[in-house]
Amino acid sequence: MLDELRPYLNQMPLNDLTASFALVVVLLVIRFLAGHAIRRRSDAAPHLQRRWIATIRNLLFFLGLIGLVLIWAPQLRTFAISLTAVAVAIVVATKELILCFSGAFMRASSRAFTVGDWIEVAGIRGEVVDHNIFTTTIHEFAPGSFNYTGRTAVLPNSMFLSQPMRNDSQTREFAYNLFSLTIDPFMDIFKFRQEIEAIVADRYEPFRAEAARANRTIERRHSVDLMDDLSRIDFRTSDLGKYRIEIAVFCSTQQAESLENDITCAVMSYLHKHVERHRENESEAEGNPVGSHKPGPSS
Repeated sequence: MLDELRPYLNQMPLNDLTASFALVVVLLVIRFLAGHAIRRRSDAAPHLQRRWIATIRNLLFFLGLIGLVLIWAPQLRTFAISLTAVAVAIVVATKELILCFSGAFMRASSRAFTVGDWIEVAGIRGEVVDHNIFTTTIHEFAPGSFNYTGRTAVLPNSMFLSQPMRNDSQTREFAYNLFSLTIDPFMDIFKFRQEIEAIVADRYEPFRAEAARANRTIERRHSVDLMDDLSRIDFRTSDLGKYRIEIAVFCSTQQAESLENDITCAVMSYLHKHVERHRENESEAEGNPVGSHKPGPSS
C-alpha cells in the first residue's frame, strides 16, 4: 500500500507539507492556550466563557483554512482544472453542506445570535452553547418555561434559511411569563374578577419594584417598547367552551415558575372555597324546609 502511494507523495512539494504542518500545529497550540486561559477566569459567567471559546475556535478555523488555501494555491489551481467535469456532481452531493454553510454565513453576517443567547427555531427553545459552520448546539428548555430539560439539540444551520428564528436574549433575566387557568363553566367566575386581580396583585407585589426597574432598563438599553402593565389578567373562553383566566406577569426568569405556582394555587384555592360554600348552601336549602331547625340529609 505504501509502495503504491510513494510516487504520489514524492510529487508533493516538501515545503508545502512542512508549512501546512507548522500552520496546523501553531493554530492548535493557540487554541489550547486560549481555551485554558478563558476557563481559568472565574470572574466570567459560563455562557461568556463558551462564547469566547467558540469565537476563538471558529476564527482559528477560518485562518487555518485561508492559510492552507494560500499555501496550496498552485497545486489547487492545477487540481481545479481536472475537477471541472465533476463540479456539478460535487455540488449536488454536497447540497446540504452548502446550505449549512450558507446558514452559518447568514447568521454571522446578520448577527442573529451568538453563544449564550436564548433562541427559538422550529418550536425548539434553548440557550446556544456552541456553533460552527455546519451546526448550532443548544441546551433545550422545557416547553413554556425557562428551565433546562437536560437535553442537547444539534440544529443544522440550513434551518435558519427556511425557518423563522426568535432571539429572546433581550429578556434573558426578566421576561413576561404568560400562563392560563382553565375552569369548567359550572360557576360564574367573572363576578370574582376583582378578587382574582387582588390575589394576583398581592402575590406579585414583592417582585413589582425590581420588575419595574428591569422593565425601564430593557426599554432604554434595547430601544423596545414593552407593555406598560407589569401584571395583566384577561378572561376568555377556550375552544371547548370552558372558562380561561390568562395571566401575564413581568418577573425574573428564575422566579417565574415559583411565582406562577403561587398564583395558581392561590386563585384555584379561592375559587374552590366558593364552590364548596355554594354546594353547602344548596344542600342546606334542599334539606332544611323553611322554619325547620333540623338538619336534612346531605346530598
